[in-house]
Amino acid sequence: METRIIRIGTRGSKLALTQTEMVEKKLKIAYPGIRTERIIINTIADRHSEKPLAEFGGEGVFSKELERALLDGRIDVAVHSAKDMAVNTATGLAISGVLKREDVRDVLVYRKGLDLSLTVTGKKLRIGTGSPRRRCQIEALYPDFICENIRGNVPTRLDKVRNGLYDGVILAVAGLKRLDMLGLDEFEYRYFTEEEMLPAGGQAIIAIETSVVGMAAELIGEISDADSFLELKTEQYVLRCLNAGCHEPIAVRALVEGDKLTVSIVRAFEGGLIKVSRIGHRAKWKGTADEAVGELING
Repeated sequence: METRIIRIGTRGSKLALTQTEMVEKKLKIAYPGIRTERIIINTIADRHSEKPLAEFGGEGVFSKELERALLDGRIDVAVHSAKDMAVNTATGLAISGVLKREDVRDVLVYRKGLDLSLTVTGKKLRIGTGSPRRRCQIEALYPDFICENIRGNVPTRLDKVRNGLYDGVILAVAGLKRLDMLGLDEFEYRYFTEEEMLPAGGQAIIAIETSVVGMAAELIGEISDADSFLELKTEQYVLRCLNAGCHEPIAVRALVEGDKLTVSIVRAFEGGLIKVSRIGHRAKWKGTADEAVGELING
């Protein structure tokens, strides 16, 4: 293959750049003649990092400007955290592939020495999370916690715990792993099982978006992980059926194990949580999702 340059669009956070580097490595292993060029795109949510995400119009606030760069021809591929994407891509674009999924769990990172079962100086523990999905599930586990909105990248959120602005913060294990920030001595970590806290659709998946047709789509398709891609497509399908974006109190997890596909959903309603889980054959993933969604809505 002749040498060519692939322009990769990415956000400028440390995590986004780390994930972009992972994509670059996969491309260069598969295609030694390829050169990559990074193009940093600061989204409106990045430029106003202290404002609640809801102020920017809902889902896709981290991905829309990357999609615009794809449509304008400024970049060839865009690298996303899949959980931050809208469930529908812009016309003419598609997720052409994904890297192998990381650990999907969430973790509570909190100040050393805190007892999660007790209050601190007579006050309830203040937990930072900007996610309605995490909020509804953590409150079911720890009714005495006070959940407060938090913004900023992963290091910034940890700094806010370090500086006493919060007693703890809920983060994705995958992001902490990629940043090598798990097991820091100054914090303690409370890992949640998937039964305790189901992840967001697309969590721990790096999605790579391109134009629907063209060389970039073909290249990305060749490095994609098939099982992780199926899990993402299933989760996005469920979210579309529920008319839900990344800022709704809905969790969905598709798990591929050989020929088996398990679809699990948690949705918050007034008065509690509804949990649904269905097992089907991977070849019939759409029907399996339909069944789970139907029971959730009608139940």
